[in-house]
Amino acid sequence: MKKRTSLILIMLLCFYWVTGLAETANETWCCLSCGYETDGQSCPRCAALRGEWHCDACRTANLSDTCMQCGKSREQSLLDQSADPRPYFAYPAVRFLADAGHPASLLRLGQYYERGIIVTQNTEQALSCIRKSGDAGYAPAWIYLARLYDTGILVSQDYAAAMQYYQKAADLGNVQALWYIGSMYEEGCGVERNYAMALDYYQLAADQGDADSWMSIAYCYLKGNGVEQNQEKALTCYRKAADLNSALACDYLGYLYMTGNMVELNTDLGLQWYRKAAELGNARSMYAIGYAYQCGQGVEPDIGEALRWYEKAALAGHKNAQIVWQAMNQ
Repeated sequence: MKKRTSLILIMLLCFYWVTGLAETANETWCCLSCGYETDGQSCPRCAALRGEWHCDACRTANLSDTCMQCGKSREQSLLDQSADPRPYFAYPAVRFLADAGHPASLLRLGQYYERGIIVTQNTEQALSCIRKSGDAGYAPAWIYLARLYDTGILVSQDYAAAMQYYQKAADLGNVQALWYIGSMYEEGCGVERNYAMALDYYQLAADQGDADSWMSIAYCYLKGNGVEQNQEKALTCYRKAADLNSALACDYLGYLYMTGNMVELNTDLGLQWYRKAAELGNARSMYAIGYAYQCGQGVEPDIGEALRWYEKAALAGHKNAQIVWQAMNQ
């Protein structure tokens, strides 16, 4: 009797194991090694097992939640892999995390669908992923969606929709969204032009350390948009933006001091601002420093230094710098 009972129990366990396996096998999964979608127990493309992942730190293959070699967690490994700029390397992790509802990965998967990277281009899938990311509380997704409607990329241009999504991002505490809303009021896009409202939004963002908003406030004072025209206040705002490492603000201050426009001519100070802008990657400032060395503007003429700065500017995308550099090397 005991043997018969044991046999029945074994048969039942086998039945549940087999049926459970069958149910699992019918579920489509994304291979974490190559990104291929399948419903089998191993990937037909690369033979990786279901759930198998490779640690991005040591490349060890694992099935458990932590790497057996270095102890890194699967979640952290996949997050690091998903942030990699190489789409083919990042995609398996992006897809896995997006399917699990990870907001940043949903946005990135939406961008893949938008551009047809790795996956077939699909506008509906792109918008769906981006909206899911926003609904999960990820403000950058609402900003991205707003930009699509603002510019008319992927969707028909719709300023009202753009404003709605900017506001969703702002409601989540996104400072960049405040600047965008301010710019909509300043330009009269989707709303009646209202400089006072624009300044209110710019100031809200500026008070939270947003350099672009200080730049916009400076421009309003410079042009007298919504406020009394005041060059001194404009300069103060440009300096605040520069102190927050705005390359554009540093470049503009460099230009003002080098030309004596709005301020007393001061080539030493002008070159200081140009150098800071150049350190922040501003190609126009790199070109301006090259010109200063070529012409002896605030420094001793030095063709070697001029060529070095023209080369930097050319590599940073300044077209005139490339022309000048090639001409001086002939």
